[in-house]
Formats: sequence, C-alpha cells, structure tokens
Amino acid sequence: MLQWVRARLHQSGGALGGLVLATIVLAAFAGPSLGEPGTALAPLLPKSASTPGAEPAKGTFVDRMTPKGQRARGLYFTYPYVEIFKAKGVKGLVARSRMDAAVIDLKDDRGRISYATKVVPFKAQIAKPPLDLPAVVKELHEAGIYVIARIVCFNDPVLARSEPDRAILDGRPKYAGKNKPWVSWGTGNTWLNPYNKRNHDLYVEMAKEAENMGFDEVQLDYIRFPVDAGTEYALYEPSSEELRRFVILDMLRRIDATIKIPLSVDVFGLAAVRKGDPTGLGQSLTDWTVHVEAFSPMLYVNAMPGWRMDVEDRGHVLVKNPTYILRQRVGRGPIIRPFMQAFHNGLAEKWNPDFIVQQITGARQGEADGFLFWNPGSNYGMVQRGVAALAGAVMPFPSEGRDKFREELWARGEHELSPPSERNEKFGR
Repeated sequence: MLQWVRARLHQSGGALGGLVLATIVLAAFAGPSLGEPGTALAPLLPKSASTPGAEPAKGTFVDRMTPKGQRARGLYFTYPYVEIFKAKGVKGLVARSRMDAAVIDLKDDRGRISYATKVVPFKAQIAKPPLDLPAVVKELHEAGIYVIARIVCFNDPVLARSEPDRAILDGRPKYAGKNKPWVSWGTGNTWLNPYNKRNHDLYVEMAKEAENMGFDEVQLDYIRFPVDAGTEYALYEPSSEELRRFVILDMLRRIDATIKIPLSVDVFGLAAVRKGDPTGLGQSLTDWTVHVEAFSPMLYVNAMPGWRMDVEDRGHVLVKNPTYILRQRVGRGPIIRPFMQAFHNGLAEKWNPDFIVQQITGARQGEADGFLFWNPGSNYGMVQRGVAALAGAVMPFPSEGRDKFREELWARGEHELSPPSERNEKFGR
C-alpha cells in the first residue's frame, strides 16, 4: 500500500495530470444553467434587511482562520456520541485517528438541537439532555483540537411541521389552502422555505450562539433549496423574483456580518465543478468567496454510482478531480477541505483501509488544505486502520504558499475574488 501512496504522491505530471482528468470530469458534468455567476463584489450583493444603506466597512467580512484551521483534518461527531462519551471520548477518537479537528452538531438533519439554545422557535427541538457545549469546546481546545459547529439549515422535519408558515408547502391541488408542508419523496423530510427571511433569522442567531460558546468555526449544511424527488410540487410562500443563488448569498452575508469567526459550508459535490447554479440549489460557489472561508464539497463515492468504474482507485480519482476543479474555480484564498466517506454503504468489497488511503491522497493531490471524514454513527475504526498505513509525511498537507497568501489578504481586509472567467461570463441567458 505504501508503494502505491508514494507513486501517487510523486507521479509525473502532478497537478497538470490532474488537470487533464479534471477537464474530462467537468465536461461530463456540464449542463444548462439557470443563471450567470455574478461578480463577487458589492454591486451584485443583494441588499439585506440587516445591512441597509451603505456597504459595510472594508474588512467586515474577513474572519481570519488559524493555521490549524486552515489545514484541519477532522471527524464528524453526532449528538448521541458526544452525549454518551463526552469530550473525553471525542478527544480519544480524534487522537487515535491522527486527526486534529472535530465537527459537532448544533442542529442535525433530524431537527435536533444539541444544546440549550435561546432561539425561541427551536426550543421545542432541544435534545434531552442538552449538551454543555461551552464545557465540551473548552476541554477539546485544551487538547489542541480545532472545533467546528455544524448547523443544518433548511432541511428540518420538526419546525416545518410545527410552524407551516415557515415551510415549503405542498402545491398539489388537493392540498390547496391546507397549509400542508411539502415532503421530500427521497428522504421524507420537510423543509423550511429559503425565501422566507424569518428562517434566515434563526441561523443568524444560532451562528452567534456558536461563536459565544467558543467554537472556532461555523459550518452550514443544507444551505440550499431542495432538489429531491417531488420538488415539482413544492410551493414557496412567500416567494420572490430574486435568483435563488442571491437568496442564499443574502443569508451568508448576514451571518458573516454577525460573527467574527470563520464561516464554512458543506456543498454538493457537483456544485464544486459546475458554473453558476444549473440545478437551482442556490449554491453558486464563486459568488460565495467574499463570505465563506472554507468549502467542504461532499465527495462520497457511494453517491457517484457508475462514475469512473474504469479505474481501480476510484476513491482517489473521485476526490481528487472535483477538489482540483474547485481549487481552479475559487483560487488560492478559500480553504478547501472535502467531506469524505467513512462508511461502507455502496462500496461492498472496496470498504477497506486502502479506500481511506485513496481518499486522503486524492484530497492532497487535488490541492485541498485538509479534509473531514463523515460517518453517521461516528464510527471511525476503518479510518484509523487506513491512516495507520500512511507514510508520516502525507499529513498534514503542504500549504503551497496558500497560508502566506491568505495572511497577506486578510491583513488588507480582503478576500480573493474568484477568477474573472468565473465572475464575468454569462450562462444560459
């Protein structure tokens, strides 16, 4: 296995070889667009109700990320895991896995709030018992662990039912006037309406609570419109003529203006490689670089059935190529740390330590700064076995000068804008 790793890390061509493969993947993913990528500057930013009038002062949206955060290697932890095993269990699992970061749910995709939030509409969703997150974060910090607060946004099976005026509604004629929340045919979950700015308010407040509890970073998940089966019946009341990507951008803008810690987002893997917002997710990543310090494309191999079946090292290729494409799209400024697969679903005989190695080396060669592993039960035994087989020099990843470049940008109160080709072209118009 180590010979394979060394070959991958020192193969001829390096990034240029990756570019050839990346171009092939991008061509395969290309599709029609619902809107052009906008300039990341103020003229295209929607005026938020929270920031009327003049543009905020220079540097308002710059949130410095520590060197550890920039190169973080982390694991995702559920509420049940932290409640049962406490901070001690998190510390031990991070250490045994040779990681240095932990992603902890503030709000998960079950609508469960893991702590005693003061956001009134969410109080009925507080888990029992709630976690003492300030104490957890403090203990993890003492162990040298970078701590990320994950917040699931619009996918919410609880609040959308209890307050249907906040929900995406079922628009089928038989439910006319009944205020029935729309339900995803894929997951069975209801969704909060992204057009409803009252829903944005919830996450502005929750992000501020995360900062006050001592978290190093706020990570937003499901910050998008649904594209699940059945969306043709989704009814948005209130709605708007505003492009979806600007609706989401406005929420990011408000959160970023409220907190002084870095903001990161979990995004569809396809969003990493597609220009604009072709499927109506509202995720136009090159518009987001003014507000988002870190991008985590979710590159789970089981979600890409049939892709690159011609190669033995699919885990490597399917992480490296989208990561590399995203790096070319957003530039050196944003941190890229893909969320990678640490569960066996959809892998069969490929679920082994070598699969873990493939993903890590794929992230490294794709010019990621770090990476995160996802297991829905916080079970990382296979990750530990894979990491144990890696050469010591593989982690942490080299910065290639990006850390110095970012410090210079941040010192000037700036973000790097996406390349002009991403900001000025029009698609599908």
